[in-house]
Amino acid sequence: MRGTLTRNTARRCAIIVGGMLVAVLAAGAGVFALAAASPANPLAHMISSWEFASAQARADLEAAYQSGGWLSAWWHWLVTAVTSGDLGYSRILHSPVAEIVTSRGLNTIAASLTAAAITVIVVGVVAIALARFPGLAQSLSASGLLAAWLAVPSFLIALIIVVIWGAQLPNPATSAPITLIPGVAITIALAWAAPLIAAARSAAAEVWSTPWARALIGRGFSRSARIRTVLPTVLGAVRSPALVYLPTIVVGEAAVEAVLAYPGLGNALVQAAAGADLPLLATVTSIAAGVTTGLVLLVRTATAGSRSGASHESEAARNAHRSAVAGGGRS
Repeated sequence: MRGTLTRNTARRCAIIVGGMLVAVLAAGAGVFALAAASPANPLAHMISSWEFASAQARADLEAAYQSGGWLSAWWHWLVTAVTSGDLGYSRILHSPVAEIVTSRGLNTIAASLTAAAITVIVVGVVAIALARFPGLAQSLSASGLLAAWLAVPSFLIALIIVVIWGAQLPNPATSAPITLIPGVAITIALAWAAPLIAAARSAAAEVWSTPWARALIGRGFSRSARIRTVLPTVLGAVRSPALVYLPTIVVGEAAVEAVLAYPGLGNALVQAAAGADLPLLATVTSIAAGVTTGLVLLVRTATAGSRSGASHESEAARNAHRSAVAGGGRS
C-alpha cells in the first residue's frame, strides 16, 4: 500500500514537472516565432541600443541573432539563460531581466499570499453564516447578488476600485510596493471568493433542504449545534473549486496588476507585450505558462487521485459488506 502511494505520488510529480517544462519551452519559442513573423525588426525590440548602433554593429548583431532564424535565436537565448543566468536586458524597464524577475516575482508572491489569506477569511465567515442561518442559503436576493458578483471579472473589479477609491489609493510612482499590496490582494480575493462562496451556498442549500435538517430546526436545534453539524459539509464543498479556479485567478492577476500599476510580474508581462520587449516578454511568458500549466496539472492529478481513493474506499466497503453477509449466512 505504501509502495503504491509512493509510485503514484512520483508519477504525478513527474507529470506536473514534465508538463511545466514543455509549457516553458513552448511559450518561449512561441514568443520568438511571433517576433520573427512580425513586420517590425525583432532585433530592435531585443537590443536596447539598436537605434544608436552603427551600421557595422547592426550587421554584426544580425549575423549573430538572425543567421539561423527565430529558432536559432530562441535556442541561443535559452542556452545563455541556462548556462549563465543571463535572460537579456529589458528596454522598457532599463534593467537586466533576471533582476526584474527576482524583484517583481517577490512582489507578486506577496500579493498572492495576502489575497489567499483574505479569501480564506471571507469564505470562512460566509460559510459559518450559511451553516448558522438556513434562510441565507435559500434567499433569492442572496442568489441574485452572488450571480452578479460571479459575472464581474477581476480586471473590472480593479477598475471599479480605481474609479471609486482612486484618490485614496497610494501613488504607484512614489509609493513602496508594500503599500500597493492591499488593493491588488483585495481585488484578487474578491474574484477568487465568488465561486467558492457559490459552492458553499449550494452545499448549504442542499443540506438545509433535507428532511432531517428541517426536523432539527423544528426541534429547536441551537445555532452553535447547526454550525458544528453543517459547517464541515459546506467547507468540504469549497476545497475542489478553490483548486479548480486557481489557474484562472493566476492568469487574471496580470490584468489586475496592470490596472493598479503594481510592480509585479503580471504588470511586467503586460508592459513587455505592449512595448515589444522580447527578452522580458519571453521570460515572463515562459514563467506564466509554466506556473499555470503546473497548477492545472496539479488540479487534475489531485482530482483523479481523490476519485481513485473514493472508488477504492467504496470497493472496500462493498467487499466488507459481502463478507459480513457471507459470514451471517454461514452462521
